[in-house]
Amino acid sequence: MPRPQMEWGGCGGNLLINEQLALNVPGLQEFVQRGEATLNVEQRNLYQAVLESVMGGQGTMFFLQSGGGCGKTYLSNPIASAVCARNKIVLCVASTGIASLLLPGGHTAHSRFKIPIPCHEQSVCNIKKDDLHHELIQRASLIIWDEAASQHYEGALSQPKYVPWPGS
Repeated sequence: MPRPQMEWGGCGGNLLINEQLALNVPGLQEFVQRGEATLNVEQRNLYQAVLESVMGGQGTMFFLQSGGGCGKTYLSNPIASAVCARNKIVLCVASTGIASLLLPGGHTAHSRFKIPIPCHEQSVCNIKKDDLHHELIQRASLIIWDEAASQHYEGALSQPKYVPWPGS
């Protein structure tokens, strides 16, 4: 039987936040170093832009759109790891369960943000003020939403920064 990676019984506070911060930082740093070396010029430029935004607290929204197999999810992993290695919270979500498995700590957008199924015009996310999920989202420095284009939405909070990708 697998052993727990963390002693959950002695944890106080928000367990969702504790889970996000209980990381192997040296292992993440090693993963980031290996991953950075494999990025092409376009990937490296986006990687740097996202890290600068997160570390500078700019809150820039990026939208990366391209065909399948162009490396969007591949790039998400070193970005998420680089931010986590700096003891910041990254929430990785995807529109489908299969896509969420390819992200570090990935969840479906429906489970992480309590998006109701079915979703309609009067739907609201079931996150109450001051509950564990509310605090986790507030503390997040970065949200990576893979396959966001396949998620139904009625509008965006702000205009994302469009990043052209080779082959699009």
